[in-house]
Amino acid sequence: MVKENQNYAMELQGFWMDVGQPKDFLTGMCLYLQSLRAKSPHLLLPSEAGIVGNVLVDPSAKIGRNCRIGPNVTIGLNVVIEDGACIKRCTLLNGATIKSAVAQSEVTSLAASIRGWNCGKCACGP
Repeated sequence: MVKENQNYAMELQGFWMDVGQPKDFLTGMCLYLQSLRAKSPHLLLPSEAGIVGNVLVDPSAKIGRNCRIGPNVTIGLNVVIEDGACIKRCTLLNGATIKSAVAQSEVTSLAASIRGWNCGKCACGP
C-alpha cells in the first residue's frame, strides 16, 4: 500500500476507541456520557431523586417507582424498568426489561429480561 501511495490519514474531532468487546463498549459509553455532560448536558436526565450522574434515556422508556439509575447508564427505545430496580454502568438496548433487579456493568440485549432482587439497601442502594 505504501509503494502504491494508498495510505490515508483522517483527523477525528472528539475521541475514538475500539468498542468490540462488552467491557470496552461500557468504557466507551461512560466516556461518551461524560462528553455529553460537557457539551450537551440538556440531553442527559437532571440529577434528582433516583437519578445519579450521567444518564441518557430514550423518551419511550418506562421507569418505575423507587428506582436508582446511574451513574453511567443509557436506556434505549421501549425499555421497561420495573419498580425498585437499581441500574448502574449499563446500556439497556431497545426492548429490554429490568424486573426489580440490580443491573451493573452490563450490556443488555434486545428484548432481554433481567430478574432479581429488590434494590432496597443493596450495593447501589440509597
